[in-house]
Amino acid sequence: MAPDDFSVLILEDQFLLAMDLASKVEQIGCSVIGPYRNVQAAMQALEEIVPKAALLDINLGQGSTSEPVAEKLQTLGVPFAFITGYSSDIPIVQRFGGVPYSSKPIDVSKVQSLLATLMPIDKAS
Repeated sequence: MAPDDFSVLILEDQFLLAMDLASKVEQIGCSVIGPYRNVQAAMQALEEIVPKAALLDINLGQGSTSEPVAEKLQTLGVPFAFITGYSSDIPIVQRFGGVPYSSKPIDVSKVQSLLATLMPIDKAS
């Protein structure tokens, strides 16, 4: 389990996937910021709170991507991972080459693995 103050921002435009991902993040003991459905909402949240990590869907519908949020997270020094239904050869994944990514659907063990990669999670707490 992660400490209660291990907050994870979630950006996912599909409601059911967002709720499922939030549930999995909470199952491993993290608190959820969001989930947010679009770049504007996530950017506004980042003006008020800085999470310990973030999980970002890449394609957010209507031609929008999470790239602006990824750039903001980099500026803030917040580690993040992409969760996508696409392969790793899409431009945004290549642009942020050192950032971990996972394909959808994602199970709780993969969420925990991604978050452990981003920030060490104390499994004893």
